[in-house]
Amino acid sequence: MKQFMTVLKFELNNYFKNKSFLVTTLFLAVLLVGVIVVPTFFLPGLTGGASKGEETEQTEETSQEQLGIFVNTTEIADVDSLLAMIPGQWSSYEDEESLRSAVEAEEIEAGFVLNGPSDAVYVVNNLTMSENLSQTFSSALAQYQKQTYLKDHGLSPEEIAQADSFSVNLEQEVLGKDGSRNYWYTYVLVFVIYMLILFYGQMIAVSITTEKSNRAIEILVTSVNPNSLIFGKVLAGAIAGVLQMVVIIGAGFGAYRACREAWGGMLDFLFQIPGNVMASFVVFGLLSYLLYAFIFGMLGAMVSKTEDISKSATPVTLIYVASFLIAMVGLTDSDSLLMKVASFVPFTSGNAMFIRVSMGSVALWEVGLSVLLLVIGCVAAGILAAKIFRFGTLHYGNPIKLTKALKSMGQQ
Repeated sequence: MKQFMTVLKFELNNYFKNKSFLVTTLFLAVLLVGVIVVPTFFLPGLTGGASKGEETEQTEETSQEQLGIFVNTTEIADVDSLLAMIPGQWSSYEDEESLRSAVEAEEIEAGFVLNGPSDAVYVVNNLTMSENLSQTFSSALAQYQKQTYLKDHGLSPEEIAQADSFSVNLEQEVLGKDGSRNYWYTYVLVFVIYMLILFYGQMIAVSITTEKSNRAIEILVTSVNPNSLIFGKVLAGAIAGVLQMVVIIGAGFGAYRACREAWGGMLDFLFQIPGNVMASFVVFGLLSYLLYAFIFGMLGAMVSKTEDISKSATPVTLIYVASFLIAMVGLTDSDSLLMKVASFVPFTSGNAMFIRVSMGSVALWEVGLSVLLLVIGCVAAGILAAKIFRFGTLHYGNPIKLTKALKSMGQQ
């Protein structure tokens, strides 16, 4: 235990004294804080801070939009009633060409050629992504036809208004989890686990391979127990990665807590995370991270050059990418058979069971069993990593195949 603690402290000091590690942590934390804080000063309208006076001014500006119409039909008796349904300053044109010319000359914002009760042409210079005038005109024309039809069949304007005034009050009572509300923060947290495992897993593998390539490992294994070395290195990398992520995400949560009122609660869907969901993320995220960290540490001991790591790590990377893709599919159906099976497989349960807890219905015994299996997987990965590390540290040359390493250890 003393040797393990010595290795752990030494490796942690290396991380915390690494300037690139510290600068990256500080930069990402400040960047996230800036993304949350800066809009509250410069974009009050975006964050819901527009005053009633500003809203009134915007409404008046919209209502003054200059529009034109050419009525090319006699089937619509009361055009003024139709145009009254659409905000804007309307001008009538005698023919289609004069309307098009007015639009081209920017005398009016847009125009309509009305060919019949259900036939119209929208004329505009440039069509933007936010354009909704054509839809407004189409809805107004449909409403006008409805009112005309009802009048022709003996209903008074008051009766028509009464018929249009009915509304339905529908309230939601969610007995389980509100998947639509929980989706986004679950999505982000799954990505956090993804970044932890792939980025820091590679970093752990590189750390071990670097010492092997410069022969420093030969000196270490003669004075320190190999088990203490591998566990100390892997856990140090895991702790450093988790602490870095806690600082970055914690800065974001702190910034939003301070600016929540300015945002008007608009980002609650990302930062208002229930306690049980956060606890599930911590447990399954950390255990899954630890499982893959031991595997990457084992892979680092099986190669002699850092450039060989990516090749050796490809199978493990693909396994986790498959787990990630299953999680992405599971976000839309967390109670599917695929998610239920994946939540009990250690390589996939870190994502799958977390999503089921966050967005679906899961029994307590299922959570307990999944945690137990994941713990067993971590212990097994740690033991195997220690044995591979002991076998691989003094083997140089081409990368060692896992099957060869297992066969050699079985013969010892």
